[in-house]
Amino acid sequence: MPSISFAGAKKRKTRHSGFTFTKARQEPGATMLGPAENGLLRLVDELLLNIIDHIDNQDALCSLSATCTRFQGLVEPYIWRKLEVLTGDHARNIATALDKRDDRTDYIQDLAIRYNDTYRDGVEELNHFLSLMSKLRHLHIESPCPNNVEWQHGGIYFDGYSRIDYTNLLAASVYPRSGMPMTLPMLQSCKLKLRYEGAWLTRRSDPTRTRFGRQQI
Repeated sequence: MPSISFAGAKKRKTRHSGFTFTKARQEPGATMLGPAENGLLRLVDELLLNIIDHIDNQDALCSLSATCTRFQGLVEPYIWRKLEVLTGDHARNIATALDKRDDRTDYIQDLAIRYNDTYRDGVEELNHFLSLMSKLRHLHIESPCPNNVEWQHGGIYFDGYSRIDYTNLLAASVYPRSGMPMTLPMLQSCKLKLRYEGAWLTRRSDPTRTRFGRQQI
């Protein structure tokens, strides 16, 4: 796996040749069709946030966010604050959404990346954005293990090393380059785990049973 440097990483911008797009400021209580005469949109943001804070269904939050620009701005921090990535396709979709709006990386506070080796392709798309998550507090990464039975028998070559370059990510969070901001400045916990014969093990597992590759957790 190629080495990736996270120190001083810059946010990617989506380019539109020849045009500059700006988002007009929307007044409270207004919709795309004009001022709201009644309903939730007549309430101030503080009351709306109080209501949104009691919604614990992710689908409901996504539906509410899609109703109008105002609700999108209020609800998206709740949608993005906790993520669980299970497949490479899921990781690609998240990377695409993060690339469309820079502020989404600031909403993520809890991120778990758990994937089976069968669905690993695409997980690496998250590497760029991990270093930009300035509000991330909890990071959990689970990865396939080279000691699994399927790799030990049958002559199958192990190519399931972690798609997340956690080595350089953590190095940049401890030893930032001169003049560069520290990566993951609000990180409180980081859990690295691997799967051995169907069971998840941590680095504290019996070293006589577990061999770690160069980029393996």
